[in-house]
Amino acid sequence: MDERMNDLQNLAVLDPARDREPTAMEWTRSQAFVERVMAAEVTARPAHQVRRRWMLAGAAAVAAGVVGAVAVPALFPGAAQEAVASWTAAPTSRTGEQVLPQARQCAGNGVGGTTTATPDDVVLAEQRGKATLLVMRKGGSVIECLSTGADQFAAMGLTDATTKPPAPAHDGVTLETMSSFGEGRSMWSNIIGFAGPGVTAVEIRTDGGRVFQASVKAGWWAAWWPGAEGGEVDTLTVTVHTAAGTTSHRPSELP
Repeated sequence: MDERMNDLQNLAVLDPARDREPTAMEWTRSQAFVERVMAAEVTARPAHQVRRRWMLAGAAAVAAGVVGAVAVPALFPGAAQEAVASWTAAPTSRTGEQVLPQARQCAGNGVGGTTTATPDDVVLAEQRGKATLLVMRKGGSVIECLSTGADQFAAMGLTDATTKPPAPAHDGVTLETMSSFGEGRSMWSNIIGFAGPGVTAVEIRTDGGRVFQASVKAGWWAAWWPGAEGGEVDTLTVTVHTAAGTTSHRPSELP
């Protein structure tokens, strides 16, 4: 037998989740992810196909696929460059009223104009330079969008209506998605998860020395930044601040 046929068997020993059976919820969310990817390929192909890389958040995600995240069109190159050039380490919080045009655009996934999204649908909104990051409800799901203007944005599904993600500890956070997009100097990353009610702030420190704040609101935390770390394994640290003190984690350590 051709020894090359044994490559997968040889690589299997490197799988950190090879002895773990995914839960029913993980299988459901993984299936929903695949279905959304297929739908996006048909209805929302970007004008310029950028390179996408996904960070698998821990062993469970390695076993079950990326947990609840799918990119629908990525930022166009010019918009990404503009967003990266104007990025700030400290975000400015925005209300649902202030970002209503972006929320309507986000809910429509960039197809067919605006929708009937309301300010109450916006869970978290932040401004960094010229880019607006949204976490918002769409029907029974929660989605994320990064907007740099009237027509150009990136969107990802975070949760769906069929599953209930695990709640974080009172003073802890979970990791829902972490990814990187683009290439070269316009490459950017994001990280999003749930935050317990005792979490007062979340800070990100990359191994390259960049330090910046995440937004924390309504049980969510989120940030985006220029760079590739979101698509790499454990090249940053998440520091969680609470009234009792601080704790630091690598992404793979977060539930």
